[in-house]
Parts: sequence; C-alpha cells; structure tokens
Amino acid sequence: MRIEYTATLESAFHHGAGTSGNTARLRTQEVIREDRSLAHVPFLSGNSVRHGLRNALAWHVAKTLDWENGSRSKGEVTLLWSGGGITKTGAQANLELARRADELLPMLGLLGYAAGSDIVAGTLRASDMILVCEENQSRLPMVAEGKAAYFRGEEFGTRHDLEGSPVARFMDMFAQESGSSQMIYSVQTLKPGTALYGDLMTDVSASVAHEKTLAAAWHLWAPGGTVFLGAKTATGYGRAKIVTSEPVPDETPWLTELVLENRVEIEAIVKALTA
Repeated sequence: MRIEYTATLESAFHHGAGTSGNTARLRTQEVIREDRSLAHVPFLSGNSVRHGLRNALAWHVAKTLDWENGSRSKGEVTLLWSGGGITKTGAQANLELARRADELLPMLGLLGYAAGSDIVAGTLRASDMILVCEENQSRLPMVAEGKAAYFRGEEFGTRHDLEGSPVARFMDMFAQESGSSQMIYSVQTLKPGTALYGDLMTDVSASVAHEKTLAAAWHLWAPGGTVFLGAKTATGYGRAKIVTSEPVPDETPWLTELVLENRVEIEAIVKALTA
C-alpha cells in the first residue's frame, strides 16, 4: 500500500533544530543539486509523521475504550503513544502474545514497538516531507518553481515582563529575582502557501490489517484533509491542507469495531506487554 501526498501550508511552519541566541532555527537537510553543489533545504522528518500517525491511533484506542484519567500505567501509555521500550534483558520472547497483539492491535505491528526484551519492527515506511522547490526537483513527481530560500520566513514575538501588568501586585519587588524578564525572540519558518511532498508505504510483510490500520490512521491524523505539522501547533503553526494522489478509504469504522469487539483481550494484551 502506498499513500502519496502533498501538504500546502495555511499558516507558518516550524520544525526545530535548536536555538541560536533567541532564534529558534529551522531544521534542514543537505541536498546535492544537479551541479553537485550542496543546498540546505527545510523539511519535516519522517519520524515526525510517524509520531503523528501513532498519536492519532493511540487516542482512537483510548477514546474507543473509554479510558479514564489515571487508569493506565506509565508503561501502557508509553507503549501506545511512544512505541514502548526495553524493560528486560535476556527474557524469552512470547510469540503467542506478539501474534495476538499484531492481530488485535495492528497499530503495533504497523508502527513497531518494544516490550520486555523484544523489539518488533513495524511495516510502515514513512518518508520525510520534502519542500517542493527547485533544489529537490530530482526527488519530486511534480515541477517545482522557486528556490528554497523563497519559501523561508521569520516571525518575531515578545515574551512580556509581568512587572508592568496587573499581576505585579503579587510580586515581592525586593526579592532577589526581581527585574525585567521581557525578551524578543524569533522563529525561522516556512511561509503559508509552501508545499511539502511525502509518501507512506507498507513493506512486503505488511498484513491486510496493517494496511487497513494505515488507512484509518490517515483519516484520524488528517480529518477532512486538515493536519497540523511540526512544532508550535498549539499557537497556530503548521496548519496545512493535505491531498493524496489517490483516494484513501476511511477504515476508521473497521478499526473501531475491531477494538470494541476485542476490548477485554486488548486490555489484557497491553498489560501483558508492559508487565
């Protein structure tokens, strides 16, 4: 199964590469141009895309099973939202447990996970989302217009000092930490209107359930064709419209039914994998 897609930004986008002074730098990758020179081109990592899909699927499980606040162990939450982790060494693999987990929680087989002393590779291959620009032309199926620099921008903000606000009356002005904390900062961005291209593929070992789960994940991640990409999405960054080269069937009802019909065993599997 392959999902080929293009996302067009509706707001500024940021994918971080640390800071330089008060500036949040935009992450770039080196690209060799046709003249063999190097260009540093912004992108969104495939790992970030995988995280978005995993997050959407984990929330679907939690909401479908009506999980209450404080009802899950840290290990269970980590397994679903982050892919788990190695907690034991030298333990014998429980092949039957792994098989049932793959059947009833196919998101684990699709995206991969670690539990106990085992690491299970996922069947999903998520590409980076690359900038539709001239430097990337050899990697794109469409004609790119404009160099990478054209799509880059920078936004500025101010973290305000509370000493000049109404809440200042609660401060001890004679305390040692008293003093101005106002700061101007900037964020390197991609501008609204910029396009990013990527694809998702399942490998030859993927089951039908993995492919259906990927289709469901697509609609859970980008409902109605709207998705939030990169960092600072809580403050409006990264909103994008996303379209696919071919329609993706919405398999969310199938996934919901799978979870509901097997809720007792799914609960047991999650606990057993993180015991």
